[in-house]
Amino acid sequence: MTIRMRVGQLIAFFFRSLLWSINLVLAAYTCLAYWLLHSLQIEHWVAGMIMITIPVVWVLNLIIVFLWLTTRPWRSWLSGVTLLIGILLFGYRTFVWHQPAEKPTQGTSVKVFSYNVQAFGEEEAWERNKSSPRVRRILSYVFHYDAPIKCFQEFYNSTKVPDYDLVGRFQRGGYPYSAFLHPEMAQTANGDIGIAIFSIYPIVDSGRESFGTHNGLVWANIKIGNDTIRIINVHLHSMGIRVGKVLKQKQMKGVQHETRGVLSALRTGFIDRNAEVRIVEEYIRTSPYPVIVTGDHNDTPYSVVYERLHRLLPNTYEEAGRGFGFSYNRLPGFIRIDHQFHDPKLPVLNFETINYIRYSDHYPIVGTYLVK
Repeated sequence: MTIRMRVGQLIAFFFRSLLWSINLVLAAYTCLAYWLLHSLQIEHWVAGMIMITIPVVWVLNLIIVFLWLTTRPWRSWLSGVTLLIGILLFGYRTFVWHQPAEKPTQGTSVKVFSYNVQAFGEEEAWERNKSSPRVRRILSYVFHYDAPIKCFQEFYNSTKVPDYDLVGRFQRGGYPYSAFLHPEMAQTANGDIGIAIFSIYPIVDSGRESFGTHNGLVWANIKIGNDTIRIINVHLHSMGIRVGKVLKQKQMKGVQHETRGVLSALRTGFIDRNAEVRIVEEYIRTSPYPVIVTGDHNDTPYSVVYERLHRLLPNTYEEAGRGFGFSYNRLPGFIRIDHQFHDPKLPVLNFETINYIRYSDHYPIVGTYLVK
């Protein structure tokens, strides 16, 4: 054997050993993330950071499986088994494919439409002084979408600009019942209402709780025929993911600054949402009627928020969705942070993420339920 061949073998041995070491660490990290999410024994923000990386470590494990298959096939078992465990435990939160249920012969089929409208695309106050074709398109869409119950986050209303007078337009257009996070803003020229529920059915009671300027929840007890259900529309603290700002930096100092800002926002978000979801849970538990929770939860299916709600109510996407259901219309783009949960007494017929509507930084979601 020549010296060149021996050197080649040593280099190959070194890289195989390095890959195996990485494989062991990755498998241990992945199993830790599984345990944290499955048990919820630790709800510290660091645990939250680990949980949300589950889809990423799945991809890394898959890459390692393919690398071993080309060199040492028998070593692919570790990442392969780790992936299989994750798919069995949480795969239904990532990808599903259900067909819409048949139209019921009894009961009432009710659509619940939910959309974070991002202040209808006009985030700056000075932009709201006049309408525009883009504004008119999104306003026309949310106004004409066929659903008897519509829930909005980051909802804006202005009595000064006719196109922005959404409260008045909904009332005149067949939605006489409503509930707002900031109802005092509904009759102003610059009304950041925040969270809103509109219904063609009577709202017999409602309430609200603010978590800050725009974040909070609004609940409404809605009478449908002889039955009453409770809609809880939530907007939890932002995730703080601003990948676009990081990628736009041209100097390393700017990248470091924006990255630290994202990590700090993630930490704050985990802490705040963990406190906010407990308030949402209380409104679910104390409801005298079957509940549907909808809105912008700002957390992925691999989080404390999602897991805690999932233990109280089934998730509508998991039972009737199709595809990945990604709901965030910005980088990184492959996350689902808008959710609907429903009481089992309200069977789900269909769920859709309307990912061809790109007016906002979120896609609309809509669940169809059977009110018996």
